[in-house]
Amino acid sequence: MLDAGVSLSGNDSMFPLDPPNPPSALILTHAHLDHAGFAPSIVSKYHVPLIGTPPTQDLSETLNIDYVKLQKDASPYTFTEIMNVRKHSVDVLYKQPINLGGEIEATLLRAGHILGSAMVRLKIGDHVILYTGDICARNTRTQTMVDVSMNDADTIIIESTYSSPSDQHPSLQKIERDFAAAVAETLTNGGVVLIPVFAVGRAQEVMLCLEAYVRSGIIPRVPIFIDGMIRKVNVIYRMYWFDLSDPIKRQIRYTKQNPLESNLFIEVESRKDVLKAEEPMIIISTSGMLEGGPILYYLKIFGADPKNLICLTGYQVPGTRGRLLYDGQREIQLEGESLRVEAQVKFFDFSAHADYPGLLRFLSFFKNLERVFCVHGEEKKVLNFCERIESLRKVEAYAPRNGETITL
Repeated sequence: MLDAGVSLSGNDSMFPLDPPNPPSALILTHAHLDHAGFAPSIVSKYHVPLIGTPPTQDLSETLNIDYVKLQKDASPYTFTEIMNVRKHSVDVLYKQPINLGGEIEATLLRAGHILGSAMVRLKIGDHVILYTGDICARNTRTQTMVDVSMNDADTIIIESTYSSPSDQHPSLQKIERDFAAAVAETLTNGGVVLIPVFAVGRAQEVMLCLEAYVRSGIIPRVPIFIDGMIRKVNVIYRMYWFDLSDPIKRQIRYTKQNPLESNLFIEVESRKDVLKAEEPMIIISTSGMLEGGPILYYLKIFGADPKNLICLTGYQVPGTRGRLLYDGQREIQLEGESLRVEAQVKFFDFSAHADYPGLLRFLSFFKNLERVFCVHGEEKKVLNFCERIESLRKVEAYAPRNGETITL
């Protein structure tokens, strides 16, 4: 089994289908809940080894514990079952082949998405299947882009999050400049900047960006509060600093300073203390799509003031509050009440997913490619992406339906 996630949208079933046959192993590409949020249930039910990089193992445990707390009685597993996963964990490093039995060999390759993220290369006899999970086709502040050095796959299962020709990310430099300018303008006008983020990946990218622009003087020096799961995740980023990008590794090694631990950042101990702070200020908090976490507390307090700014920094799943705000809706439901959001809402594409040109460029490295399965995207985009792959690469491309079995 490749990944076992939960749905973060209210539009479909929260948990995945049961596999048609009991799996003999579960391999995780990375720790985000839509890929690893159901892993404790699979391990508990089938008693299978959980294979992943060490950062993925630790990050997924942290996120799953938080998920249980948020879901309460609706959680598909217990805290005890999360802890039980440790007995079944198999840590695997990048490019370290592992035999799964018979003639099946698995190798994890750097995906560039978040800390510890990997693609899964399965060699089965003469065939090579590559499952991308989530990939990033450019270098970011914390990650080095996807590794395409082992490019002998004949079958690729590829993510399709940004698979429309209109999905083209601006350069990270431009995104960061625009982000810094918007933040600086809001702070200069006495406003509060709310930045909902994913605790793993996006939070650290945003923190490093802010740290750089405050140090350079472009963003005024104001309190930057960090709330939610980000604090625990940063501890894991510190543990695995050698898996971060080369510039960050050099900075930590030669200056003995981790920019994620800068004195610019204030970890929130009591949210009442944040409210007592003099504005302007910046608040970075989970969750990234405004579906839960401390960000809702701050949204309720600061969302109605037009001088404030809400920065959306990543993909917003349809049906989430973040997507509603992204689409221009300003009346949202929050804790059973209607909230009118008068704060500015701006989107900054800090995405750690490959865009349309990046996905096509990634596929171009594989000369033995015979077929592509497109998954992990909005239905219309996925279907259109298949058509474009067939047209451009002259290989079979297919978008499998949920629960469908395909024989190679």
